[in-house]
Amino acid sequence: MLSDEPVNHYTLSGYQVELLPMTQLHQEQLRNWRNQAEIRQQMLSDEQISEEQQQAWFKKTERDPKQLHWVISFRQQLIGATNVKSLENGKSVAESRVLEPGLYIGERRYQGNIVAFAPTLAMYDFCFTSLATEVFRAVVKRSNVNAMSYNLKLGYKIVEDNELCVLELNQAAYEAATAPIRQFLARPARKKNK
Repeated sequence: MLSDEPVNHYTLSGYQVELLPMTQLHQEQLRNWRNQAEIRQQMLSDEQISEEQQQAWFKKTERDPKQLHWVISFRQQLIGATNVKSLENGKSVAESRVLEPGLYIGERRYQGNIVAFAPTLAMYDFCFTSLATEVFRAVVKRSNVNAMSYNLKLGYKIVEDNELCVLELNQAAYEAATAPIRQFLARPARKKNK
């Protein structure tokens, strides 16, 4: 069931990042990041995205209560995108016990950097504490070694090990696995000497 109004009014902050609800203004930047070869090749659908496809996708997702999308801001710079989708029929993200997350860091200098954990931590904290979320379920290409490693560091367990691996994460495993990362990223940012 699609609404006539945008559904994501949540701005999330934590771990030195801010997650801003995705808007029309972000679409060309998102498309440029998504079309980078190193990002596109790791997606389940690895085709180049046209401007028309991006706009059609945005029009569909902005009013769909089964998904929420954010752009990631770090030090007042947009660096990537993250999202969650309900995996329960007929349930919005807010009502669903099982969510599928998505993330990509478009700015190359933050890919593979500890900063890449920050948006996931902010989003997972919000979902586990403010929504009905009990489990995150991720589907990752087995060949995507970086994403597999990333998810395992978050506390995910592999539940189906095929070409497309299915991983699941509950709140207790997440909190235990990420305690050191959350503590490190929650520290105040150091000021740069001029």
